[in-house]
Amino acid sequence: MNDWQRYLSSQGAVINDDQIHFHESPTDFQALLAEDDGIMSPLLHQGLISVKGPDAARFLQGQITSDVLQLAVGESTSGARCNAKGRMLASFVLFHAENQHFFLQLHRSLITPLIDELAKYAVFFKVELSDISDRYCLLGSAGKSDEKISLTDTAYQYPLADGRKIFIVSAEKVPSVWEALRDTVKPVGTELWQLMDIRSGLGHVEVDTVDLFIPQMLNFQAIGAISFKKGCYTGQEVVARMKYLGRLKRRMYRIGVPAPKDRLLPGMPCYLQGQNQSVGHVVSTARCDTERLEMLVVLNEEAAGSDGLVIGIQPYSAIEKLSIPYEIK
Repeated sequence: MNDWQRYLSSQGAVINDDQIHFHESPTDFQALLAEDDGIMSPLLHQGLISVKGPDAARFLQGQITSDVLQLAVGESTSGARCNAKGRMLASFVLFHAENQHFFLQLHRSLITPLIDELAKYAVFFKVELSDISDRYCLLGSAGKSDEKISLTDTAYQYPLADGRKIFIVSAEKVPSVWEALRDTVKPVGTELWQLMDIRSGLGHVEVDTVDLFIPQMLNFQAIGAISFKKGCYTGQEVVARMKYLGRLKRRMYRIGVPAPKDRLLPGMPCYLQGQNQSVGHVVSTARCDTERLEMLVVLNEEAAGSDGLVIGIQPYSAIEKLSIPYEIK
C-alpha cells in the first residue's frame, strides 16, 4: 500500500488490491449518479506510462491505432496497441501532455507488459518510456465536481468522450486536493466508475482479455480510436482489411442480467444454450443495483439476438438488451 492509498484508508476508504469503495453499495448508485455536486473517484486500477522525447509522436504513430500527429497539446483520444495479427495487447486513453510528451492511461495490470512491448521498438527512436504511476494520482470526476478543483493543484486534466474528466495530480499534492473536495463532492469507488464506463460503451482490455479482440470488436471505430488514414502501425493490415474487405462477425454489446452469486469476470467465455462453441467473451461488468448486473460483452450476431446465454458456467434466460450511446459504423 502506497502513501496515497494509506491516506485514503485514513479517510474511510476500503481498499482491496486496486479496487476501492467508500462504503457505498449498488443501492446507492442511482442517487450518487444524480448527485448535484458531482462525484469523484480515485482511479487506483489505472496507471500512467510516460512517452517523452523528440521522436515521441513519430514513435507512437507507428505503434498504436490513434492518429498521434493530429492530437494537439491538451487533447486526448482512445487507442490501442495491437500485435501483428491485429489483436489488442492494451487499450488506453492517449493524452498529449506537453510538446514531445505523451501519457498513456491504462489498466495497471498492463503497464509493465506494454512498456516491455514498446521498448523493443523504442531503441530506434529518441524517446523515453517510463511508468509514472507512483508519481501521479488519477482522479475521475463526473457532474459538477470538476468545477471545485483548482487548476493550480492539478498537473494535467483532460475530458473523456462522455463528459467525465480525468485529473492528474502529483502524489505530493493529492491529499490536499482530496481534503479540499471531501466536504462538497461525493467520493465513490471503482465499481461505480466502471458502471459509467459500461453505460458509455467504453470497453477496455485487461490482463485476462489480452489478445482476445481486434479493435473493431470493442467498437473502437465508433469512438474515434482508430485512424484509417494515417498509414502503417503494428496490426494495421488486419484492422484495415476488416474495414474495407472483411465482415465483422463479433462486436461489443451492453446487456443486463440478474446479479449472480459468483462474480462474472473479464475474459469469461459466452455460449448459446446447449452448445459448446464459444460465441463471445465478457469485456467488463458492474452491478447497477442489488439485483442486476450490467456488462459489456463481445458476441456474434446469433448470440446477440438470443434471449438466453451461458456466461462462464451460469445460464441466463432473460437477458436485457441495453443501448450504447453512439452509432456503430
